[in-house]
Amino acid sequence: MTSAETASDLPEYVCKKVPRKIELTGRLDDQLWHEAAVILLNDAISGKPGRFSTEVRALYDDDYLYVGFRCEDNYVWGTVTERDGPIWNEECVEVFLNPADVAHQYYEINVSPKNVIFDSVILNRRSADKPDESFIGLTEWRVNGLETAVHVDGKADAAGMARGWTAEYAIPHNELIGAPNTPPKPGDLWRVNFYRIDSPKKDQREHYAWSMTSKPAFHLPWRFGYLKFE
Repeated sequence: MTSAETASDLPEYVCKKVPRKIELTGRLDDQLWHEAAVILLNDAISGKPGRFSTEVRALYDDDYLYVGFRCEDNYVWGTVTERDGPIWNEECVEVFLNPADVAHQYYEINVSPKNVIFDSVILNRRSADKPDESFIGLTEWRVNGLETAVHVDGKADAAGMARGWTAEYAIPHNELIGAPNTPPKPGDLWRVNFYRIDSPKKDQREHYAWSMTSKPAFHLPWRFGYLKFE
């Protein structure tokens, strides 16, 4: 392992187990969300607070990993409507999951403010020593049983007319091949990162991350933090 792969600054999130399925409304209004610790995403490059606040929560039960995002934003928009379309060129939130903690294969699941999903298995040649190598996204892979919901606080597609947006995921455990246990057992550790792309206007993007990447790139698996199941 390189020093970057064992970096002491990698964050850890303790994921609590809940007794029932969370009702996804897109608003993060199920009472169980109050059980989750809140983490903030910062500027991916500098690690400093971004222009907008971005909160993330995670919980799990025997069937699903739940992830919720709350994104402050005064211009919430999107034009992509097709599944696996390039929502990362506009606005989206992103969950990167590496339950097997293998260096070059992980899952990417993104959601836009229009509730458009991008999900893919990533095969990545990059390493801490070669961070600019190529990677491949296998978009034929689908998360069967994935549930998502979004809500825009204000008017979408109108600059200055929104206060933000929220997104919720329910990701089936049995779709994530490579996890040491299905469902996860207390003490299990997965490598994860949470991201947000905000686009103040077309062709302009701001990058937010839980575990800082130090560059405008998210596919750096050695920088993924740790999700610890309680």
